[in-house]
Amino acid sequence: MANVKVEFKVVAHNANKLFLTGSSNNLGAWNPDKAVECDFCDKCGKFSASKMFKEGEVVEFKVLKDRTFDAVEKGAWGEEVANHSFVASKGLVVELEVLNFNN
Repeated sequence: MANVKVEFKVVAHNANKLFLTGSSNNLGAWNPDKAVECDFCDKCGKFSASKMFKEGEVVEFKVLKDRTFDAVEKGAWGEEVANHSFVASKGLVVELEVLNFNN
């Protein structure tokens, strides 16, 4: 199968840095030390990153505001948030908003 580029665009109002970690080696294989750091766009107000995945690969991931699961994303009231998931396909843009973090 071909490799395809997947773009991530994340809105997170209370973070200076963002990291993505997940089930794929391209996202650190759930190891926060290997999480992918996102870039911040002053113009659009979003964090972004792009990674290559095998087309059709099912990927789950979480957003962190530091390289530790102690800084994992949470819901508006501090509740746990389910893993985000996608199937890698050409031109895919994964957009989401993080409402809160653990710390």
